[in-house]
Amino acid sequence: MTGRTGEPVRACAETEAARVRPAHDRPTAASVAAVYREVLGLDGCAEDESFFRLGGDSLHAGRVLAVLARRHGVRLPLAEMYRDSSAAAVARGLGEMMDGPRPRRSITSLARRRRTWFPLSLSQESFYAMDRATGGAGLFNNVGRLDLRGDIDPVALRQALVDTVRRQPALRTVFGEDDGRPAQRFAEQDAPRIDTCDLRTENGAALLRRRVREQHLRGFDLHDGPPVRFVLARTADHEWTVLTVVHHIVFDGMSQSLLLDEIAQAYAHRVGAAPESRAPEFTYADFAYWQRDTLRGERLEEHLQGLAEAVRHTPTPIVGDGGLGKGYTSRIRPFEVEDATVRDLRYLAARHDTTLFVGLVAALLEFAARRAGGTRQLVAVQAANRGLPGTENVIGCFSNTLYVSGRARPSLDPEERLADTREDVARALRHEEMPLDHALGLLAERGTGAACRPQIGFALQPPRHQTRELPGGVLAAEYLLQSGDTVDPTNFPLVLELFAESRGLAGVSHHRLAVWPEGAFAAAERQLAAAFQYMRSAGRPSATER
Repeated sequence: MTGRTGEPVRACAETEAARVRPAHDRPTAASVAAVYREVLGLDGCAEDESFFRLGGDSLHAGRVLAVLARRHGVRLPLAEMYRDSSAAAVARGLGEMMDGPRPRRSITSLARRRRTWFPLSLSQESFYAMDRATGGAGLFNNVGRLDLRGDIDPVALRQALVDTVRRQPALRTVFGEDDGRPAQRFAEQDAPRIDTCDLRTENGAALLRRRVREQHLRGFDLHDGPPVRFVLARTADHEWTVLTVVHHIVFDGMSQSLLLDEIAQAYAHRVGAAPESRAPEFTYADFAYWQRDTLRGERLEEHLQGLAEAVRHTPTPIVGDGGLGKGYTSRIRPFEVEDATVRDLRYLAARHDTTLFVGLVAALLEFAARRAGGTRQLVAVQAANRGLPGTENVIGCFSNTLYVSGRARPSLDPEERLADTREDVARALRHEEMPLDHALGLLAERGTGAACRPQIGFALQPPRHQTRELPGGVLAAEYLLQSGDTVDPTNFPLVLELFAESRGLAGVSHHRLAVWPEGAFAAAERQLAAAFQYMRSAGRPSATER
């Protein structure tokens, strides 16, 4: 999923009295428009023009909000941009936040950071419990492949991996217990595990594929050391491949791009082509403490009330052919959304001052409505949850799952479906900072647990294929997906994971075999494709608009 924020950030329970910053430091429509131009590479931008109509998406919006947060000390929730993304509206929203109570970081949290152990974040607690229950299987491994070509210095490359782990504390996290509770600490001296091999043989490609398969399957012992390892393989005289393997408990979708940036920058420094970068001042320990300081009291109740509203309806109509079924074996299949469909969906979304992501969620809700009917349908979406200033450059497990609740009756008008979904997504994003599993557990303790659960999970990720220029060469990176049958620890009968590529969207679908009997999913795939075609039908520009 791409960068999204929750409600206005309050770093701790303590707040200062409201105060107004000097006029020169306050946001104006013109100053926000200037940031729009900078991020999108535009020559001009009207103050009342939609950011999304200018070509921005949620990833670009996250960058804009991060720049504005550094300048003005407050960060506008992305949910507000989904309601009105004009520079004038964003400036007005920032100004209102600046005039309200101003947050400051808890002094006690800063003191606690100096302790050896610090608590798991609420999302990490879920991953930790599942990892322990499955015996440390490789279900949560994120595997990337980095191909380096050119005049590559292998010594500098190896040291760049060490430097990257040193700069990003989450990559040297060790798990254990503190006072009888799961906890984590940052190892200060431990170098990452780097296995090396020479695959300049006739069957080198096959051996590399075997290595990739091994890295997907081989889990981590979270108590034994940091859940990170690398494989450094020489594949030709002027070619190297690095496999990066990181457990999801310290790594999310946005962390993949950050890891590439770190490795490329560290390598450039090691060969003398760039200065050494400063390590981020913000660490995952800051986030873990902030989260526990913040998600309590009135703020917690607001999130729980919002989630209870989303799940209070009758059980979600079942989209699969085999009912809920039993068992967690899922089949992974390739899934693509062609470039023409993506272009039309982008055009439709821009007309409605929203993003491609909303258009894709609208298509999934339409698919669910056609398959199951009912009154309401839930789609579980992945959100970046990097609204706290400082998180944008930090590798870690920040992402959360949100429930988007939309009407389940088929729509006669794609634009009506999109407009409804735009509001549904904005409503869900107000609770982005609340880890879903934790919230559901609290509701269950109160006897108000979910009456309905999503049938569909969805994630829109940054591109699987990315490149970085290196001194004397190039780094081509690919996030590696599994294929075939695997164990899926989620409860969703269908999961769709798409990556933004240069042309169209490509990724995979996961369907639970207990829910989709043999051969039944082929018909569902055709219906899913039809739902995307239905949504794009309203987005085709006329001849004059082209």
